[in-house]
Amino acid sequence: MQQRHGLSDAARQYRGAMWLLAAVAVIGYAVGVAGVRGSVPRLPGLLGLSLGVAATVVAFFFGLKSHSRALTDQEVSSRRSMIVLLAAELGSKDDETLASIVRRGGPAAEAATLILKGRRERQDPPRRS
Repeated sequence: MQQRHGLSDAARQYRGAMWLLAAVAVIGYAVGVAGVRGSVPRLPGLLGLSLGVAATVVAFFFGLKSHSRALTDQEVSSRRSMIVLLAAELGSKDDETLASIVRRGGPAAEAATLILKGRRERQDPPRRS
């Protein structure tokens, strides 16, 4: 399901996790800096710094996954739009021409298949018992 910014639910979840981990990283870095300054003991400072680095790496990974998922969703949406446009263009072709397009394959074949299927359904409506 598409939401704001055109992101799918999966991409939005990755994005939310990325920002949550970025906040955890900032807190970890703050504790690490406090450890270097001597405001907190050295061991918690070192652990905070380690947590900051780990959270940054995982946040980066989630950011990449979110971006990858958004690109995949955009490709799927574009492909669907292209098939609809092709179907509109091929709608005036006869059945033999459409059958030859189906044999060639590709997005035009998907559009031609949809047109032929629609024509068959209009000619032979399903019978209800």
